Amino acid sequence: MSIAAILMGVFLICAGVAAYLGRWRRWAFARPVFSYAIGFGVLYMGVGMVIFGVLTMVGDAVPLGVERVAAVVVLALIAIMLLSLFWFPSFLTPRWFRTERTAQRGARGTKGAPPSA
Repeated sequence: MSIAAILMGVFLICAGVAAYLGRWRRWAFARPVFSYAIGFGVLYMGVGMVIFGVLTMVGDAVPLGVERVAAVVVLALIAIMLLSLFWFPSFLTPRWFRTERTAQRGARGTKGAPPSA
């Protein structure tokens, strides 16, 4: 199970890095929009899965304090991923995403506006 978690985590990290670099943008503005920034959230979920997989592999070889800190980090990373489904702080998004999101909102806001003279 732990090797599968690590492999899946590495896959999610690759997908998240591709999303941050702008190599994978298809999810960002698909219609209908099911999530706000899930592409970025998968990066955090992947890191959490890798940490979880490593912790389960090493088992009792890690001191209890390290296990507890790692568990808090994993839970925080999962929370960030869940947060990305509904809202994501703009400082955690790359410039290309903020630019396209602003352009998309601007285009949506001008559809019903009367033409300027």
